[in-house]
Amino acid sequence: MVRCDVFKGVGIEMENDCCTPLLEENNHSDEEEAVNQLTQSLLDSSRKGGFDSNINNSENGFSESLSRSKLQNTMRSKWFRPGECIRKKIAPMKLLLSFILIFSLYFISGRYMEYDRYLPHKVYDLEDELVDGYLVWNPKCHMVSENPMDSSITKYIKKQKFEACSAGSLLTYTEKNINGSYSLVINQTVATSYKKFVCCWSTITRTPPKKPPTGEWDTKIDQGKCHDFENRVQLPADVETVMISCRRKGAAKNILYENIHPILNPAKVQSRLNSSEQLDQAQTNQTKMRRKMSILVLGIDSVSRLNFQRSLPKTMRYLIDTGWINLQGYNKIGDNTFPNLMAILTGQNMTTAYSNCKPTQAYALDNCPFLWHNFRNAGYVTAYAEDVVPLSTFNYLKVGFVEPPTDYYLRPYMIATEKLLKPKKRFNAKYCTGPELAIDRIFNYALDFAKTFIGSPYFGFFWTNTVSHEDVNGPSSMDDHFLEMFEKFEKSGVSNDTMMVFLSDHGMRWGELRNTFIGWYEERLPFIYLKLPEWMKDDPSVFQSLRINEHRLTSPYDLYETFRDILIKSGGDANVSSGCSTCQSLLKPVPIERGCADAGVSPHWCTCTAFKPANTDDDVAKEGAKAFIKHVENAIKDYKNKKGKRLCAKLRIKKIHRADKIIDLNNFSNHSITVEGYFYLIEVTPGGGKFETTIRVHGKGNYSVSDEEISRINSYAESAKCLDHGSKRFCHCIK
Repeated sequence: MVRCDVFKGVGIEMENDCCTPLLEENNHSDEEEAVNQLTQSLLDSSRKGGFDSNINNSENGFSESLSRSKLQNTMRSKWFRPGECIRKKIAPMKLLLSFILIFSLYFISGRYMEYDRYLPHKVYDLEDELVDGYLVWNPKCHMVSENPMDSSITKYIKKQKFEACSAGSLLTYTEKNINGSYSLVINQTVATSYKKFVCCWSTITRTPPKKPPTGEWDTKIDQGKCHDFENRVQLPADVETVMISCRRKGAAKNILYENIHPILNPAKVQSRLNSSEQLDQAQTNQTKMRRKMSILVLGIDSVSRLNFQRSLPKTMRYLIDTGWINLQGYNKIGDNTFPNLMAILTGQNMTTAYSNCKPTQAYALDNCPFLWHNFRNAGYVTAYAEDVVPLSTFNYLKVGFVEPPTDYYLRPYMIATEKLLKPKKRFNAKYCTGPELAIDRIFNYALDFAKTFIGSPYFGFFWTNTVSHEDVNGPSSMDDHFLEMFEKFEKSGVSNDTMMVFLSDHGMRWGELRNTFIGWYEERLPFIYLKLPEWMKDDPSVFQSLRINEHRLTSPYDLYETFRDILIKSGGDANVSSGCSTCQSLLKPVPIERGCADAGVSPHWCTCTAFKPANTDDDVAKEGAKAFIKHVENAIKDYKNKKGKRLCAKLRIKKIHRADKIIDLNNFSNHSITVEGYFYLIEVTPGGGKFETTIRVHGKGNYSVSDEEISRINSYAESAKCLDHGSKRFCHCIK
């Protein structure tokens, strides 16, 4: 990293204003020519073998043109302007140029070149915050724009082909009757491909919770008796999930077809919708009525912004062409799905969420202040659905909901499909459940839900894990499929009254790609696209605000505040985000000068931050690693079996791979800071667990570690099987 004090080290006195930003364009043709000549000299040296192994190394992906650009940008930057300073004060030019040459060789070949790009080295122009090479650029945040096909990761990228779960149309489907009831229907066209068969239907219901609760209320289902039918049967009004089984006549065990269908019957919420309409009418008679905007959230787990570009280019182009806004500076706030979704749905950080919502205790999540409760109180219809039952956000290492949290709760349906239908595994998940893709079951229901309640306000939250949670390349198989899905949403008219959000929670959290710098970076930047209904164009400032926010730092807390903003304008109310008091609705411009602290993002997850490499053999590095081991030991030492013996091995440091000092741009010029932060990559033994963690040094011998700032970046599914709750990521089971 180049700073002004570097020049002092070679006997050259530099004035303070040599390090200040250039706020005006200056015509220094002599300096420009010197920069060009020096750049050419350095590149000529590279061709002669001085450092060609680094500048042309395909693994690092540096082309000559890119290197030329990097050198010129660096020399023109506010950190590297010798010409201007030398005109102010005479100095030995030859010595300076020699130093520049030596430094440039180090800069290009240096191990931490990527991290150095986060330091301020470009002119900041308040009139134009878009800076080439950066997603976000302001005095507090320099978020680099990385190449989604960087040469360091291309060997890990492999496009996957789409695989259907059945050859043609489904044998059965549900249909709404004129009187509002629903019927189960056999597709007669498809039926011709089957010989003599008979079908029966049975209900699937959520097992009622026992009193006192046993902890299995959100994991069990009951199946009713199977009733034979021919061609078509009207279903009882209270049926929400129905299973169909078709067998060859006279051969009960010869099953030809099985499937499960959800029934989305609006009758269950009709009384609330009627009351809401009456209230809205009363308000209209008194004041000018604001239209209630619906909200539809569609989520895919573990897909970064860069992986979205790599894997779903057709979908991305379609979204852009149809008016969706891409928030390019959207930074996650926590390690995995739970903290990032809790920030969106409750406005709480992980510590507060665990303290207030206690997800391992009965009824605690039921009483948690989820926004869907507030929307329901404001007359909205609510829905929540998620696939991969064992990994669901509120059930993995948690107890789930005792009572259904929303009007339409798809978990019993998804449990039935994963438990009762024949699966096809792909991407280490139940990719197919029976004749349908698991992901289709979620998104088809989302479309049905939105179409059913066109004209009525709703809040729907639909999350998928199947194709993306375990395989960074999995989403690439779905590009055409997602494109078709969004075309259906567009044609349905759903977006006329709905704010649609398509997003992820984070990037891939483990694997070979994650071990690269690009993997570290993109894991913190999930994709997010938003689309507002056309009638919002009546207020041009809202659309303009979203456009402005495309290149500003944002976080899940801002999305919470956006939903809260819509709720308040629709006559409801909710508490401001407790996780980020400075976060705000995205329907207004977020501040141009915004750092991670302003967006509720800790330094550990912040992609605005610069790093300075530290020696891993230094006392500070070693003592910080010991503090991490002590923190882990305190988390796992009390996990014991019935005989009182430890379940998890006591961990030791195997290797400190990295210990980088965090340079916080918010406090870059503040030399009185007493707390220093270090970013570590530590490997432990036994088990080979790899952890990234931020450790704070509060003075000599005083170190602190937070659970929220620890990432396990390799899999622990096998090594932590002895635990079914708690800090599994730290546990290596004693055999």
